Amino acid sequence: MNFRKIAAAAIIAVTGVLATVTGAQAYQAFATTALNVRTGPGTNYPVIAALSTNQVVEVSGCNNANTWCQVTATNIRGWASARYLRPVNDGRPSPAPAPAPSPAPNQPDIGFSINTPNFNVTIGNNRPTEPAPDGRVCFYEEYNYAGRSFCAADNDNERFLGNFWNDRIRSARVEGNVSATVCTSSNFNGRCAVIDRSVRNLGMLSDDISSYYLGRR
Repeated sequence: MNFRKIAAAAIIAVTGVLATVTGAQAYQAFATTALNVRTGPGTNYPVIAALSTNQVVEVSGCNNANTWCQVTATNIRGWASARYLRPVNDGRPSPAPAPAPSPAPNQPDIGFSINTPNFNVTIGNNRPTEPAPDGRVCFYEEYNYAGRSFCAADNDNERFLGNFWNDRIRSARVEGNVSATVCTSSNFNGRCAVIDRSVRNLGMLSDDISSYYLGRR
């Protein structure tokens, strides 16, 4: 894992622009799917963490449009999309945090703060159960789909990319109804992101991918 990149992300999180929060009593809510936490109320703000499905957080307030809420959990403080937060006391049983979330049919809050649209961030140690993807993802050694490459299809996965490809991927091309969850550590650990379309520059994930698994887009 590239610790310099993690430190840089932490600095961005600390210095992020604060947004207005509507006055409201704090309450507990849970994430209805894997959900990004950002430094501000919008997908243009950097991602600093991710909530797993059913993870409980403290909601201290929301923006004026009630589209983004400020949430707090263990070692997490930031903004999450209100659409995917549900109060614990809404008549449903209190949810328990899930260590290995499965992606929802419609992925929330797409983006990874590297000036490349349509990334999803999720944290988990196990592969989700889902239908086999239809397509393939090709990984490239250089930016803009250049240099040496390899492709993955079906339910392919690599818990460790090996000495050559480990921390060596800089761009990825997606073909068909498929996505790739890439992680900065082996065994699908560390910081993870779901690549669901072709990306010429993986930004903070460049040279920092150690494992991946495929799923449907």
